[in-house]
Amino acid sequence: MRNKFIHYSLVMAWMLLFCVPCVTVTYAQSFTVTGTVTDSQGGIPGANVKVKGGTAGTITNMDGQFTLSVPSSKSILVVSYIGYTPQEVAINGKNKLDIHLLEDTKTLDEVVVVGYGVQKKVNLTGSVASVKGDALEHRPVVDATQSLQGLVPGLSVSNGGSGRPGATGSLSLRGQGNLSGNSAPYVLVDGVEMSLSDVNPNDIENISVLKDAAACAIYGARAAYGVILVTTKQGEEGKMRASYQGTLGWSAPTVLPDMVNSLDFVKFWNDGVSNTGAANRMYSEQKIADLEQYMRDPSSIDPWGDLAPGESLNAAFENSERGLGNTDYFDLHYKNYSFKHNHNLSFSGGSKKAQYYVSGGYYNEDGILRYADMDYTRYTVNANITSELTKWLKLKFNTKFMHSDNRTPFNNEDPKTGLDGGLSEGFYHSLARFRPTVSVIDPNGHFTELSMIPYLQSGTYTDTQRDRFNITAGFELQPLKDWFIFFDYTYKQMNLEYEALNVAPSIYEQDGVTMTKVARSELGVVEDGKFTRTYGRTRYQTINLYTNYQFTLNDHHNFTLMGGYQEEDNDYSYMKNSITGLYSTNNPNLGMGTGDKVVVDTRNGWATRGFFGRINYDYDGRYLLELNGRYDGSSRFAKGNRWGFFPSASLGWNIYREKFMEPAADFLSNLKLRVSYGLLGNQADAGLYTFASNMSLNGGLGGYIFSDGRHIYTNPAPVIDPNTTWEKVESKNIGLDFGFFGNALTGTVDIFQRDTKDMLGPGLEFPDMFGAVAPQANNARMRNRGWELSLNYRGKIGNDIDYSVGGSVSDAVSEVTEYANAKKNDPYGSWYTGRKVGEIWGYRAEGLIQTQEEADAYNAEYDLSYISGKLWEPGDVKYIDLDGNKVIDRGDNRLVDGDMGDQTIIGNTTPRYQYTFNGYISWKGLSLSVMFQGVGKRDWVAGGAYFWGFGPYAQVTVFKEHMDYWKPDNPGAYYPKPYINSAGGVAPYQDKNIQRTDLYLQNAAYCRLKNLTLSYDLPNAWVHKAGLQKVQVFFSGENLLTFTKLKGMFDPEAIFSSNSYTSEGGKNYPMNRVLSLGFIVNL
Repeated sequence: MRNKFIHYSLVMAWMLLFCVPCVTVTYAQSFTVTGTVTDSQGGIPGANVKVKGGTAGTITNMDGQFTLSVPSSKSILVVSYIGYTPQEVAINGKNKLDIHLLEDTKTLDEVVVVGYGVQKKVNLTGSVASVKGDALEHRPVVDATQSLQGLVPGLSVSNGGSGRPGATGSLSLRGQGNLSGNSAPYVLVDGVEMSLSDVNPNDIENISVLKDAAACAIYGARAAYGVILVTTKQGEEGKMRASYQGTLGWSAPTVLPDMVNSLDFVKFWNDGVSNTGAANRMYSEQKIADLEQYMRDPSSIDPWGDLAPGESLNAAFENSERGLGNTDYFDLHYKNYSFKHNHNLSFSGGSKKAQYYVSGGYYNEDGILRYADMDYTRYTVNANITSELTKWLKLKFNTKFMHSDNRTPFNNEDPKTGLDGGLSEGFYHSLARFRPTVSVIDPNGHFTELSMIPYLQSGTYTDTQRDRFNITAGFELQPLKDWFIFFDYTYKQMNLEYEALNVAPSIYEQDGVTMTKVARSELGVVEDGKFTRTYGRTRYQTINLYTNYQFTLNDHHNFTLMGGYQEEDNDYSYMKNSITGLYSTNNPNLGMGTGDKVVVDTRNGWATRGFFGRINYDYDGRYLLELNGRYDGSSRFAKGNRWGFFPSASLGWNIYREKFMEPAADFLSNLKLRVSYGLLGNQADAGLYTFASNMSLNGGLGGYIFSDGRHIYTNPAPVIDPNTTWEKVESKNIGLDFGFFGNALTGTVDIFQRDTKDMLGPGLEFPDMFGAVAPQANNARMRNRGWELSLNYRGKIGNDIDYSVGGSVSDAVSEVTEYANAKKNDPYGSWYTGRKVGEIWGYRAEGLIQTQEEADAYNAEYDLSYISGKLWEPGDVKYIDLDGNKVIDRGDNRLVDGDMGDQTIIGNTTPRYQYTFNGYISWKGLSLSVMFQGVGKRDWVAGGAYFWGFGPYAQVTVFKEHMDYWKPDNPGAYYPKPYINSAGGVAPYQDKNIQRTDLYLQNAAYCRLKNLTLSYDLPNAWVHKAGLQKVQVFFSGENLLTFTKLKGMFDPEAIFSSNSYTSEGGKNYPMNRVLSLGFIVNL
């Protein structure tokens, strides 16, 4: 008897868990059959034995034996077991059967897309993860970037800004790779560099993520931080097949702060101003009584009774204790849900000589802001054809087109990109800083200026249209049986058209007739109007020519040789025109304005050339060797530093194929050890012309340089370093792949180290009299270490239930190993040798002072003047004197020839232990899948009004959480006592409490139900009668539940994102929770 007790126990446990017993059905004229199910090692426990076309069935015992009553002696049995090929066995009147199952070779023959080809998964020596397109098709997200979150160990997806219609996330692989954070993986779609946001997720067949140097080296300087290879669907031989998928979705914010009502706000406010001695700014008892009356019955009292005759309604009652209201600005501005829908139609088919695939997609999404016109639309077309002209020549053609239109009142991107002219994202900064005690409806029934609604309805808009078109044509030549030659040429063009109109709104005054134009500065409003038009065009061309040859020597030595050449050319042009002082905002024109006119004209280009090769060798499928090399040249560097050679080597050992492993063959189905080393280059952080000193235009108007502010001037030429060269990335990886019980249980473990060398760091220090900044030099280094683990188990319960459970966890830590900061000055704000990426320096605190006696003793014993000149009081933070010198400060603020005083490392923002858990179960066409995704450890220093609540008069934002503040009758409060005063007056008070401390360090770890999908395939009998192949309906939800210790006003995935106005956490467009319904119809 073989040792399969563990697997057998798992099967029985799942049967008990789901209460689905496997019963033997007895018929009036039944026939009893016994038998044994075996493989090459003996009996198979837990194998499924079922009557074909019936309900009777059972599973084998620990010895692989079974007994089953069947309807007839002529019945047919279907025998199956995970990892083996199912078999149909005719009884033919036999009472005893011996059934032998063969191992399913699909697992052995599974191929993975790698650079310039495919490889059998069993022969891979690099670290590669693969995601099938089926895992993406139900997800209610705009693109594949968001869908990848949690599916690949070590791949991080930052979705902080992805709540906006059409917005996408950003990717990083195995932690931060360099100082600039510019370490995104190289994305290729059908061999062409593209953004995942430009690809219709429904067109994706497979995604391979190449992680280590062995897998990436073939792409050389473009692949220093990993490669993502996307393969889209291809046509297959057979009659034409049509498929339609439609999805309707509803989005709602995952987190919106819970504002307090006006009475709670007043309580917080009065305590805050009283604590700073500004009792004159307190709400009076009469005002509090009026607010109570207003909240009971708003119609019983005039909310504008404090308005003086003739007083302007422009920002009326802003930063004052006048007026009445009870406004929740989040409820005012955000809808309960917004709508999105997605439609995809595809056709495929072909003959033996030619196959085709054509698809079209449409996606539309509305914004969640109630009064803003926000809308994103995307159209995609994908087509490919393969034609076999002869047995030795195939022609291939592939084209993709994407058009998107994003309309919103706000600047769509960071102003540094030039796409400005709309409302500033200061809107999110101001959203909750106005007091709830003021009505947002003026005496005449219009929205007030403080509501900010007039700015959203003034006619201000930005409209961003993007076109992405690429065409690839090539051939596959086969001169000999195992010799292939590939050639392809790609032309890609990306067009941008941007238009923005900035219109200052007008509001009614008290008489309901007179109108006043308003222009709040933090919203970026231009009083006399502004019109902007921008055009950008990128043309990209690439040629790939490569060949591979396979041969075997002495039946055991298998070789694959590959070599090739690639060249890339990229040209970019950009022109922006803007004008203020518009004659008309109804029909704006760049030639019709009296104000400032700014023209920006940019043209540049770059090119690369690369020669590459790869040698694969294996001995009997047991010992594996792969060598890669690429010789790359880049136009970014001076002639002497232009070229670099980037090699890699990797070894693999299929241990389970060794003879000494045969005793374990009853439970071990795969065991492979992998080791790799490689050197890659990176040019992303280098300028386009590091060898040339360019004199750029200022890009704006002269300002203080010219008295009328209307001139554009030339910036001085910067100093250059002609020795600037490649950033080099040295990568090491060791991995283990394993499988048990016919690969029912599979897993992968990887340990890696990545050393980034010659990063751009500080150059030489020039004297001030020189008048220029020294160029950066290749003098910095960083080390990244980590590990990844993934496990998956698939099984069967009874005859009809299939299930799988799995998960992954990964960790990575980055540390600077060399940097030109000898004294390690300002360790929190600057890089230095030994600094770990994300480390947080701050004070340690032992809580809040509770009594006046404790405060007096604390003030007497310690010098606290570095933090604040005010005396500490009950309710203030009590800092710990770490260095014992009776002074609370940060010392010399350096680590060499000085100290940090009482500051120390209190946390780290790097996400640690990123994990995923997923489960799947199906029964008779009904399927349920769930995925939980999260971060096990991460810290965050919160700040600003959203976290503290108190501050200057104009920045007091009170949420439900802020009401747990210190008072004599609430000594165990979370928050310290609040301080509110003028911008200058409040600083010495609030400085006592808002320093970075472990007391208020936020635990930003989280676990989120990232996706839940329930689908049902209609019975084939119904579907086929309608002339269809498949009909499926499904429900899918995204970001449904979140578990976190973070304060409730923050989303743990969004706190590290910022907008173009502020980096304060929470002041951003919210992430979305999505519910969707869809169906798939295949003809």
